Amino acid sequence: MPGDNRTFLLNLLADRLWENKTPDTPYIVGITGIDTSGKTELSKELYQTFQMRKVDVQIIHLDDFHHPKAIRYCPGLTEPQQYYKQSFDFERLIDEVLDPIRKHNGFQGNLLHLDLTADTRTVRRKYSIHPHTVVLLEGVFLFRSEVRPYVDFYIYLEVNEDNVMKRAMLRDVPSQGNEVLRKYANKYLPAQKEYLMEHPPMTIADVIVNNCDWDNPQIIKWPREEGDKRDE
Repeated sequence: MPGDNRTFLLNLLADRLWENKTPDTPYIVGITGIDTSGKTELSKELYQTFQMRKVDVQIIHLDDFHHPKAIRYCPGLTEPQQYYKQSFDFERLIDEVLDPIRKHNGFQGNLLHLDLTADTRTVRRKYSIHPHTVVLLEGVFLFRSEVRPYVDFYIYLEVNEDNVMKRAMLRDVPSQGNEVLRKYANKYLPAQKEYLMEHPPMTIADVIVNNCDWDNPQIIKWPREEGDKRDE
């Protein structure tokens, strides 16, 4: 399927997501990929696309559900294990947001999230999710078994390690110094390898986009249309 233009991709995704959504239930879209794959940016772009179409839309950032530092840096675990197993409070994400959406067809309220720099729960987010809302849940590790029952549709952004390191150099080194490159090499990328071995995107994601070239993303997996012949 062609996919050589971001505007084309955004409209194609928005069309498909809206077609899939039932009118009386929030539709939760998981936008995921390894670090620097473009999850946050794609979420922002889809948010803007839906807003232009007058569709109610809400972004949920997994990064808002970080554990405090004492839990994230649990002694006795390797750095990759700390990142994969301990960084994010998936239980809180489910209990306070995803499960209420499923049980009550929406969620309205304010939550306090962790300020990573201060390591205090002082960041306030407002959530307003109704039966007609498209919910864009973005973050790493969203194929985890405890999250999957709450996600209606998965978009996976694929990038290679060279792209990750180049993007980390541009995005993270200016604010975090060269030490962050060591973390990518020894912590983040090994954690992602373990995770993806356990949760292969090709078997879980509905859409996979090669996002190495930001201006020309390539769709490499797309849901079959009804009536399409399956491979023998």
